[in-house]
Amino acid sequence: MSEILDVVNENDEVIGQAERDEVHRVGLVCRLAYVCFYTAGGEVILQKRSDTKKNDAGKLTTTVSGHVASGQDYLEAAVRETFEESGVEVEASDLVSLGVIRADYVQGEYLSNAMRGLFAYKFDGDVSDLKVEAVDGAGFVKLPIDELEEQLDTQPDKFATVLTDRVGRDLVQGIKNLL
Repeated sequence: MSEILDVVNENDEVIGQAERDEVHRVGLVCRLAYVCFYTAGGEVILQKRSDTKKNDAGKLTTTVSGHVASGQDYLEAAVRETFEESGVEVEASDLVSLGVIRADYVQGEYLSNAMRGLFAYKFDGDVSDLKVEAVDGAGFVKLPIDELEEQLDTQPDKFATVLTDRVGRDLVQGIKNLL
């Protein structure tokens, strides 16, 4: 049995629950949370996904991402996932909300239809301070935000779908507004 997720409608209202595997097999709309770390120097920290992931294997993605468990809100999930995927303990007040975006992706038989809660976190440490999550993660990289924007246009295949789409563009713009 996989994790239980809330299923939501177009207005982001909970209309039921389903197992995570079922959500992505059938294409139900769930909630996901993303946290992108940035530095005072205008750099963005991205996570490299493990080569064993079902979708976007080996590609760069937001620093942290994950499903919002049933009964949680985006912020609670973002705080939990930040610790799980980076080892960094944050308080809800440390995260800046950049909004919620609906975006749907199909990758083979994996359907990711979701309301996506976006957050930014000003990180004062070094990439080497981050803990790579066993099995799911493959490390972190730091890129100047302007270079990230350029690479999203010129080398989109090295990034997870979520970054090359509107979600990623909104994240990058939101971080630029914070700098």
